[in-house]
Amino acid sequence: MSTLRRRLPPFIVSRCLSSRFSNSAHTLKDVPLSKRLRALIRSPDETNLEEGLVRQYATEHSQTEHSQNRSGLSPDSAALVLKKKKKKKKKQPPPQTQAPDTAYQSLDTLQNSVKETPSGWGRDELQPNQETGENTASTTFLDRSFAPHLPPEPTLSYSRRIEGLIEPTDRPTLLDVEPPSEQHPIARLSHGLDRVLFNPGVHWLQDPRSKVYNFPPYLESIPKVTDFAFERLGGFIKSSRDNDLWELARRENRTFAGSTSSLSGILSHLYFLLSRDKDVNTDNLSRHFGKEPRNFTLGQRMPASVLLNYRDGRYAIDSDSDKEQFADKNILTWMGTLLEKFLTSTPEEFAPYMRFNSPPPTAEKQLRDAYRYSKSEKMVMRSQLDCVDSRLPGTGVFDIKTRACVPIRMDLFNFDENSGYLIRSQTGKLESFEREYYDLIRSAFLKYSFQVRIGNMDGVIVAYHNTARLFGFQYISLQEMDEALFGNGKGVGNMVFDKCVTLLEKVLEEAAACFPGESVKCTFEKMEGEDVMNVWVQQEKPEVPKEVEKEDMGAWSPPTRQLEVRASSFLGQRPVRGSTAVGCVDEPWTVHWSISKLMSSDDDADAALADAKARQFRYIEIPTGLDPHTVEAMFAALNFGGEVQSEETRPTLPSHYFRLPGPRTQELRDISRAGGRETAQKMIEEEGRAKVWLGGIVEWEELQKVYGMLRREEEEAK
Repeated sequence: MSTLRRRLPPFIVSRCLSSRFSNSAHTLKDVPLSKRLRALIRSPDETNLEEGLVRQYATEHSQTEHSQNRSGLSPDSAALVLKKKKKKKKKQPPPQTQAPDTAYQSLDTLQNSVKETPSGWGRDELQPNQETGENTASTTFLDRSFAPHLPPEPTLSYSRRIEGLIEPTDRPTLLDVEPPSEQHPIARLSHGLDRVLFNPGVHWLQDPRSKVYNFPPYLESIPKVTDFAFERLGGFIKSSRDNDLWELARRENRTFAGSTSSLSGILSHLYFLLSRDKDVNTDNLSRHFGKEPRNFTLGQRMPASVLLNYRDGRYAIDSDSDKEQFADKNILTWMGTLLEKFLTSTPEEFAPYMRFNSPPPTAEKQLRDAYRYSKSEKMVMRSQLDCVDSRLPGTGVFDIKTRACVPIRMDLFNFDENSGYLIRSQTGKLESFEREYYDLIRSAFLKYSFQVRIGNMDGVIVAYHNTARLFGFQYISLQEMDEALFGNGKGVGNMVFDKCVTLLEKVLEEAAACFPGESVKCTFEKMEGEDVMNVWVQQEKPEVPKEVEKEDMGAWSPPTRQLEVRASSFLGQRPVRGSTAVGCVDEPWTVHWSISKLMSSDDDADAALADAKARQFRYIEIPTGLDPHTVEAMFAALNFGGEVQSEETRPTLPSHYFRLPGPRTQELRDISRAGGRETAQKMIEEEGRAKVWLGGIVEWEELQKVYGMLRREEEEAK
């Protein structure tokens, strides 16, 4: 009753509350108020309201008398029976209405609607009819029957909408493209680490029981990041600065070009959309993780921001440039580069890259790092090739991944103290390889799988460390990652990758069309539990309106366009959840997608984008020994890359970016401190002793000679 009142204007409700109408001879006080309101809702003409109410009442009264006469009951008894029958009658739910994204239409219907246009993109729902000039959007998907007591569906909220199908295919998603420039040969593992590639599971650097080393003992101690001369290596080249990538995009007539680092985040959100947040598979782990979460981590689901750099009708995709100013502050970024060189070089080859040693001789001919270039229907992609072993299947290429232990990742800027954290066992919730592997599944496997496919690799070798010490190594094939992400179906990962890349191309085209011929910033997010992926698009260099005064520039924001991407899955002809489709290999998987450009105001789009940006934010927990007043200076002084920075160019963070450590962080710090004390005691006990490994015995003096090439003494460093 109250729901009906809320739907009607107050002046109509007041008329219904009256027991008589001014121009009527009939008495309506016996008509229930709910019937009067429903009659009001159904009545298109207010002048016929009274007549409709009386006629409805008279008809029901006549039917009641007729039923009384047939049953032979007295009027009072018949009324009582009718009242009981009405109580037993169950209220039927309102009929289901079809969603605008056609999630439950048959696949045949969708195929016919998509094939109405030669492009296969489907009909523009807002295009006027060629004969009548009328808009056809209201008749395409809104032809349905509404229950009379329900409010009408809201009007269309988008100015443009396209749709299409991604059907099963046997064609390869990516094809190799010959690089334009000569490249360095792909590196190979050193130190006997190639054994890891052909033996599943984790390989301890030092066996915890016998204390025998499986690999050379000098690998245990990692050189300091601040001592490594990163400038002596070829640096990372962004997509927009890679002339070879621009040349290939032009030569292959492709609109977009990007690298694994700039594309893997977007592909991850597209997978969340297609799979409807399918959980990962942790069944192969021990009972310690039987009740642990199986969804993706917050870090994995963080919105992905990229920059589409426009040049001559094409776009090069870079990761969000807003974060580049803090790259020097992340020790893990630099640690990955250092360890890649460390694991593929002998001590003699590695030593010239330490700052206190002479640099390596300059080659006569400067060559580029090894890359694989490939092309899809509308894109050119680039993947750096870390390592190769011809005995592996396929190309023999694999990636090198360095994985810091849990306290380093969770409490990044307390790395000095957290470097005492130890891995003590194979399984267990903490201080184990299994804990790191569990976190890899939820936070890194999806990104790894996309990168491996873009590079046409076989898998990744993972080096587990705490920034000061290496603990062990593990080779994880692409098949193993697919089983943890998608299930045991053969070929499922390739199907997922094909559909994600195809949908990525459609989304990028629509994003670029928001501001044609300009470089644009894009943020992509598929929130957990929702069935839509949002894309916010802004100009990189917007033109400020003349009416905006200089003093108002701080409050002014560039125009923002918002896209909504939806997808529904079909196995054969039947609609299914995306999580069901991802794990199935027995039936053909088809995806129906749609992209809508919302008509929301700039203020609404700006607010939604601000919320997404807020979800990219992570607090920095104040390291041990510092307080809110001294932590800002510590952060400003961090410079792992070694580049000289002035006070003006040195990036800083305001105090509200920092917070005190929580209970979970304090627990990990306590564990790390205990491990650090144990490590220090062990070093004292082992001083002067030879170390045993599978290749023989390494004398203490010989080990110190190697260490002397890779690190400075503390006094010299000061």
